[in-house]
Formats: sequence, C-alpha cells, structure tokens
Amino acid sequence: MFDSPWRMWRRHWDIRHQQRLFLETLGVLFLAMALPYAIINHLMNAVGWSAFDPVTRIDEEIPFIAWSFIVYLSLYLYYPAAAWFGRKNDVIVREMFAFHQTLFILTWMILIIFIVLPTEIHIRDHIPLEVRSGEGFWGYWYGDFMHQTDNPWNAWPSLHVVQSLLIVLILRRWQVISGYKEIFVWTAWVGLCISILTTKQHFVFDLVTGILAAVIAWFWLFIPALNATTNSKWLELFPNDSSDE
Repeated sequence: MFDSPWRMWRRHWDIRHQQRLFLETLGVLFLAMALPYAIINHLMNAVGWSAFDPVTRIDEEIPFIAWSFIVYLSLYLYYPAAAWFGRKNDVIVREMFAFHQTLFILTWMILIIFIVLPTEIHIRDHIPLEVRSGEGFWGYWYGDFMHQTDNPWNAWPSLHVVQSLLIVLILRRWQVISGYKEIFVWTAWVGLCISILTTKQHFVFDLVTGILAAVIAWFWLFIPALNATTNSKWLELFPNDSSDE
C-alpha cells in the first residue's frame, strides 16, 4: 500500500510536463489532508472528551509570543515546495507521487489518533484575554481567525511538525537544498517547531512525538516507498516518454 503506485496519479502523470501538475497536486493535498483534518477537528471539539493531559512544567513556562503566529503559518509554504520541486524529471515525479501517497496514509493514521486518544490544548488560556477575545491586531489573527477555524484539538503528534519535517527530508533527497540553503531551511523549520509552542497551539509532548513519528516513518515507510519507484510496477503504470529513452 505504501510502495505500490496508486492509479489516481495516472492523470497527473499525463500532465507532468505542464504547470497544471503543480496546481492539481495542491488540490489533491487539500482533499486528502486539509479537509479530513478540519472535519475531525470540529468533530472532536463537539465531543469534548480528552483521553489524558500531556501538559508539563515546560509548557507552563514557555511564553506566549504573538508575532510567532507568522512563523506558525510558514507551514503552508512547505506543501507547495514539495509539489513544485517534485516536477523536475520523470524519476522525481514518480518519487513525488510515492512521497505524497505515503504522506496521506501517515496523516490518516495520525487522524485516527486524534479520534481515539484526543487531548485538549487547554494552554490557550495563557494567551491574554484581550487577544483571545479578538481585540487589537493580534486579537484578529488569534481570536477571530485561528481559534475560530482551528479548535483546540488534533494535538499529538503535531502534524505541523510531522509533515514539515518530512517535506524538508524529501527536498534534501531531491538535492533541492544544500549548503546555505539547507542551513536556512533547517533554521526555518526549527523556528516553525518553536512557534507551535509560543502560539500555544501545542504541548511539548506534541512536538516530541511529532519528531519521533516523522523520523520513524521516514526510515520505515518513506525511503522504501521512494526506492520502490524504480520497480516494474511503477514503470509500467508511469512509463517514460519514448523520446526520453
């Protein structure tokens, strides 16, 4: 299931030399991950049951930093990056398909955790009341925007961490980032990890389990799936153009 090609990519393969591939890949990402996330987030908010409380003393001591909201939103630059740079050639396009279908499965597995073992992110109470109430500039972005669209659930492992780390790793594999670019990307990723704590969107537990989930999945699921794209199943479904041979 992880390393076998999905026929749904056949249409995308046919337009791999067009920029439509980028846009249609983003559309699949929305349907496969963003939409299910939102549905489950609102469902668990309606249920209102928390399996356990992962809060630690560190969570209590981490300050709320309003402007880190901007860094928190940088997650949405990672998805387009994988879709954009995954179009370089036929080999990478196949790997892009394998990467995303494995990412979908991993995300759905984590969504099951959100349902079976939900934890309420109650540390939003650390945010000043006026901000939570929607007052002022940051109040709009937190109280009127983020908190209205993203309920305090879907906590662990943090999908912000899992998905962004895996995208950084695939960009390294494709040699998109190296040298100073890689230093910049890793610095940005660390900033993203910090931002999930300083915006009071996640516990430290969510961060740690997110990193563990991504690293384990990369070696046990993603690398085998990526390496499988050179086998006969993948080449039969997604053959090179005769002019490229």
